[in-house]
Amino acid sequence: MPTFESNNFEKSILSPHSAGEVYVCDDKVVLPDTLASDDIVKMGHLPADCMPVDLVIRTEELDSNGTDTLRFSVGLLNEAGDDLVSGSELLVGAQAEAVKTIRGDGAGFLGITRDKVNDRILAIKVTATAATAVSGAIRAAMTYRASDYGA
Repeated sequence: MPTFESNNFEKSILSPHSAGEVYVCDDKVVLPDTLASDDIVKMGHLPADCMPVDLVIRTEELDSNGTDTLRFSVGLLNEAGDDLVSGSELLVGAQAEAVKTIRGDGAGFLGITRDKVNDRILAIKVTATAATAVSGAIRAAMTYRASDYGA
Protein backbone atom coordinates (compact mmCIF):
# COMPACT_ATOMS: atom_id res chain seq x y z
CA MET A 1 0.00 0.00 0.00
CA PRO A 2 1.85 3.10 -1.21
CA THR A 3 1.39 6.38 0.62
CA PHE A 4 1.54 9.70 -1.23
CA GLU A 5 1.97 13.23 0.19
CA SER A 6 0.70 16.58 -1.05
CA ASN A 7 2.84 19.55 -2.00
CA ASN A 8 2.38 21.23 1.41
CA PHE A 9 2.35 18.19 3.68
CA GLU A 10 5.72 18.87 5.32
CA LYS A 11 5.11 22.61 5.85
CA SER A 12 4.28 24.12 9.24
CA ILE A 13 0.73 23.88 10.55
CA LEU A 14 -1.20 27.10 11.15
CA SER A 15 -3.66 27.34 14.02
CA PRO A 16 -6.32 30.01 14.51
CA HIS A 17 -5.41 32.57 17.18
CA SER A 18 -8.96 33.31 18.31
CA ALA A 19 -12.39 31.72 18.21
CA GLY A 20 -13.71 33.76 15.28
CA GLU A 21 -10.96 32.91 12.81
CA VAL A 22 -11.29 30.35 10.02
CA TYR A 23 -8.16 29.01 8.32
CA VAL A 24 -7.73 26.89 5.21
CA CYS A 25 -5.54 23.90 4.50
CA ASP A 26 -5.17 23.97 0.68
CA ASP A 27 -3.12 21.12 -0.74
CA LYS A 28 -2.53 19.48 -4.11
CA VAL A 29 -1.03 16.15 -5.14
CA VAL A 30 -0.34 14.66 -8.57
CA LEU A 31 -1.10 10.96 -8.44
CA PRO A 32 0.41 8.29 -10.70
CA ASP A 33 -1.51 5.91 -12.94
CA THR A 34 -0.56 3.11 -10.53
CA LEU A 35 -3.05 4.28 -7.87
CA ALA A 36 -4.75 1.25 -6.34
CA SER A 37 -7.37 0.33 -3.79
CA ASP A 38 -6.30 1.03 -0.17
CA ASP A 39 -3.64 3.58 -1.21
CA ILE A 40 -3.42 6.55 1.16
CA VAL A 41 -2.82 10.18 0.17
CA LYS A 42 -1.77 12.49 3.01
CA MET A 43 -3.20 15.87 2.05
CA GLY A 44 -2.84 18.23 4.99
CA HIS A 45 -3.34 18.78 8.70
CA LEU A 46 -6.12 19.61 11.10
CA PRO A 47 -4.33 21.37 13.98
CA ALA A 48 -4.85 20.37 17.60
CA ASP A 49 -7.98 21.86 19.18
CA CYS A 50 -9.53 22.64 15.78
CA MET A 51 -12.63 21.38 13.98
CA PRO A 52 -13.30 21.15 10.22
CA VAL A 53 -15.84 23.61 8.78
CA ASP A 54 -15.93 22.66 5.10
CA LEU A 55 -14.14 20.55 2.51
CA VAL A 56 -13.90 21.06 -1.25
CA ILE A 57 -12.13 18.55 -3.50
CA ARG A 58 -11.19 19.29 -7.10
CA THR A 59 -10.02 16.43 -9.27
CA GLU A 60 -8.68 15.86 -12.72
CA GLU A 61 -9.79 12.70 -14.45
CA LEU A 62 -8.01 9.75 -12.85
CA ASP A 63 -9.96 7.04 -14.69
CA SER A 64 -10.33 7.35 -18.47
CA ASN A 65 -12.70 4.39 -18.72
CA GLY A 66 -16.16 5.15 -20.15
CA THR A 67 -17.65 4.39 -16.73
CA ASP A 68 -15.31 5.59 -13.99
CA THR A 69 -14.74 2.99 -11.29
CA LEU A 70 -12.19 4.84 -9.14
CA ARG A 71 -13.70 5.77 -5.77
CA PHE A 72 -12.18 7.44 -2.72
CA SER A 73 -13.09 8.70 0.73
CA VAL A 74 -11.63 11.64 2.67
CA GLY A 75 -11.25 11.85 6.43
CA LEU A 76 -8.73 11.82 9.26
CA LEU A 77 -5.90 9.27 9.11
CA ASN A 78 -5.63 6.75 11.94
CA GLU A 79 -2.48 6.47 14.10
CA ALA A 80 -1.20 3.46 12.15
CA GLY A 81 -1.41 5.50 8.93
CA ASP A 82 -3.23 2.77 7.02
CA ASP A 83 -6.91 3.75 7.17
CA LEU A 84 -9.33 6.56 7.97
CA VAL A 85 -10.63 6.94 11.51
CA SER A 86 -14.13 5.50 11.66
CA GLY A 87 -16.69 8.31 11.83
CA SER A 88 -14.24 10.97 10.57
CA GLU A 89 -15.17 10.73 6.89
CA LEU A 90 -15.88 14.14 5.39
CA LEU A 91 -16.52 12.59 1.97
CA VAL A 92 -17.41 8.98 1.11
CA GLY A 93 -17.39 7.14 -2.23
CA ALA A 94 -16.33 10.11 -4.35
CA GLN A 95 -15.58 9.63 -8.03
CA ALA A 96 -12.64 11.33 -9.79
CA GLU A 97 -14.13 12.36 -13.13
CA ALA A 98 -12.87 14.96 -15.59
CA VAL A 99 -12.28 18.22 -13.72
CA LYS A 100 -14.87 17.77 -11.01
CA THR A 101 -15.57 19.73 -7.84
CA ILE A 102 -16.88 17.72 -4.90
CA ARG A 103 -18.09 19.20 -1.63
CA GLY A 104 -17.65 17.29 1.61
CA ASP A 105 -20.92 16.08 3.09
CA GLY A 106 -19.91 13.08 5.17
CA ALA A 107 -20.86 12.22 8.71
CA GLY A 108 -17.38 13.26 9.84
CA PHE A 109 -18.50 16.86 10.20
CA LEU A 110 -20.63 15.62 13.10
CA GLY A 111 -18.49 12.63 14.10
CA ILE A 112 -15.06 14.20 14.58
CA THR A 113 -14.35 14.75 18.24
CA ARG A 114 -12.24 17.52 19.71
CA ASP A 115 -8.56 16.68 20.25
CA LYS A 116 -6.95 19.39 22.35
CA VAL A 117 -3.43 17.94 22.09
CA ASN A 118 -2.72 16.26 18.75
CA ASP A 119 -2.57 17.55 15.19
CA ARG A 120 -4.41 15.20 12.85
CA ILE A 121 -3.85 14.32 9.18
CA LEU A 122 -6.44 14.90 6.46
CA ALA A 123 -6.14 11.95 4.08
CA ILE A 124 -7.68 10.39 1.01
CA LYS A 125 -8.16 6.63 0.90
CA VAL A 126 -8.72 4.93 -2.45
CA THR A 127 -11.64 2.54 -1.97
CA ALA A 128 -12.01 1.20 -5.53
CA THR A 129 -9.38 0.98 -8.27
CA ALA A 130 -9.70 2.74 -11.63
CA ALA A 131 -10.62 0.59 -14.63
CA THR A 132 -8.27 2.62 -16.86
CA ALA A 133 -6.05 4.63 -14.53
CA VAL A 134 -4.37 7.85 -15.67
CA SER A 135 -2.17 10.19 -13.69
CA GLY A 136 -3.74 13.42 -12.52
CA ALA A 137 -4.10 15.92 -9.71
CA ILE A 138 -6.37 16.17 -6.69
CA ARG A 139 -6.65 19.39 -4.71
CA ALA A 140 -8.24 19.50 -1.26
CA ALA A 141 -9.24 22.70 0.52
CA MET A 142 -10.41 22.15 4.10
CA THR A 143 -11.45 25.12 6.20
CA TYR A 144 -11.21 24.78 9.97
CA ARG A 145 -11.75 26.79 13.12
CA ALA A 146 -10.66 26.70 16.74
CA SER A 147 -12.94 24.48 18.80
CA ASP A 148 -13.62 27.32 21.27
CA TYR A 149 -17.23 27.47 20.00
CA GLY A 150 -17.67 23.78 20.79
CA ALA A 151 -16.87 20.48 19.19
